[in-house]
Amino acid sequence: MNDRNRHSDRNRPRQGGPGPEGFSDGRLVEVHSHIARDKQEPAQGFSMTPIFVVFLFCAFGFWAGLYLTRNSRGFSASAFDLDAPVASASVGPAVFEPDAAKGEKLYLANCAACHQPTGMGLPGAFPPLANSPWVAGDEKRIIKIILVGMAGEVEIAGAKYNGNMPNVGAALKDAQIAHIATYVRSAWGNAAEPVMDVSVAEVRKALGSRGQYSPKEILEAHPLGK
Repeated sequence: MNDRNRHSDRNRPRQGGPGPEGFSDGRLVEVHSHIARDKQEPAQGFSMTPIFVVFLFCAFGFWAGLYLTRNSRGFSASAFDLDAPVASASVGPAVFEPDAAKGEKLYLANCAACHQPTGMGLPGAFPPLANSPWVAGDEKRIIKIILVGMAGEVEIAGAKYNGNMPNVGAALKDAQIAHIATYVRSAWGNAAEPVMDVSVAEVRKALGSRGQYSPKEILEAHPLGK
């Protein structure tokens, strides 16, 4: 073998000698083993994060169901009816409470166009309700007028009114009429007792399908001052 071939053999890496970058085969195996030991192995089993999320979701669902059960009144539509009687604390029947504040809102929506928000009425047409003997005294008088209306001439404090009051109460519930009557009987200088929904129900049943009253008929059944 000539010198050229011997020179090429000297440049070839020997078996077991240093490899590329100055690492021997043994050193490379050692480094690889070290890296493999330091590498984190994948965890086995369930992660705690999904379990916590599931628990939180279940707890929220339980709370939402409990809230709806306590505040939905058995999922009855009356839960959204502002005029529905308020349930008593006991298991007994619902108790109605006359509410002048609700009555004012109902009055403004159903009566104020004629009798005015101030209760002063319109001259020559609709009589005033402020300081009026017509709304004081026997509650049946105002209940009947609201339920079936009244047509004919009325004289109050020397002034005459000849308007036609329709049966606005026909489209209202007993509780709503009771609220209106309670408000009118306590506003603008009036000071009469509140009206219960059962009183309205009794009068409605007694009236049946009759039409409007005349002022004379109302006064004969319920004289002013009584």
